[in-house]
Amino acid sequence: MFDIQDNGAILVGNNFVIDGHYKRLFRAVTHFHADHINELNKSIKECTSIIASPITIESLQVLGYNVPKHKQLPLNYGVKVDLLGEKIKLERAEHIMGASQVVIETEKGIEIAYTGDFRNPGKGTPILNPDVLIIDVTYGNPNFVRKYKDDIEMLFADYVADALLKGPVTIYAYYGKLQEVMKVLRKYNVDAPFVVENKVEKLTAIAEKYGEMVGKFVNKNTEEGKKIIKDGWYVEFKHATEFKRRTKTTTNFLLDGWLVKDFIKPVDSNSFIIGFSSHGDFEDNLKYVEMTTADLVILDGSRSKYAYDFAVYVTKYYRKKVKVLPSSSGS
Repeated sequence: MFDIQDNGAILVGNNFVIDGHYKRLFRAVTHFHADHINELNKSIKECTSIIASPITIESLQVLGYNVPKHKQLPLNYGVKVDLLGEKIKLERAEHIMGASQVVIETEKGIEIAYTGDFRNPGKGTPILNPDVLIIDVTYGNPNFVRKYKDDIEMLFADYVADALLKGPVTIYAYYGKLQEVMKVLRKYNVDAPFVVENKVEKLTAIAEKYGEMVGKFVNKNTEEGKKIIKDGWYVEFKHATEFKRRTKTTTNFLLDGWLVKDFIKPVDSNSFIIGFSSHGDFEDNLKYVEMTTADLVILDGSRSKYAYDFAVYVTKYYRKKVKVLPSSSGS
């Protein structure tokens, strides 16, 4: 009925695999981060359809995955489709643009859901109530609590605004998170021009197409972009891997979800790491498990070494039936 493979593939029902490769008819993709599109090219070749939100489907193309048109099955949130006697729908997850939770109803009428990565349960991420819930527990250890999480957006926007008083700013993060940060800065009235290029520009255009409210952005290589850079008041957005090639001409912020205890950590005189995560922390994981009415909660241990820590805590302090899969992922 369900299983999680060592490669992260989540098997549900007879026909579905989620966020990993397994030779089945339908592969669902919760979002386009690397650990959830593992072996996607194999799935494109061997599966009949790739199911994801429209934003995710289009973003995969930008990231170099050629999903043929006849294999694309984009689903809007809340739309249920029947495929060979089993039903699937996607629900929103607050993580990155286009992120989804996956809900599948088997031929026997058993509903199984997978959260994928999420944060802000009960608000930005609806809490699902299936028969079986498979949940992400990336931050499953009780030590991973962000005491500043309710203020993180405002704090970050303030740091960027202050840095802009001295000159340009460059923000480094993973794809998807960059677009979320753009929305945050506009929300808190940071109105400096946004400068982008390459994949960041293409993904931002997709975000704008689907109403993600990222505000105006400019390619740095256009005449307008060159003028903005010459004027010296702008925010540029780059992939996290480029942080090692940062310069001293801008204030640099690297967004890293694993900085938990502190909000900001200096790296050098003009570079900082910010504890800004697209994942929920331990308390968010616990809130989801507390509030769901699922009869059985499965902890995804293929992507988190803290799944067993979370299982021990929930078993000790709450009367919830939980299990970690794959069983080889812990001790």
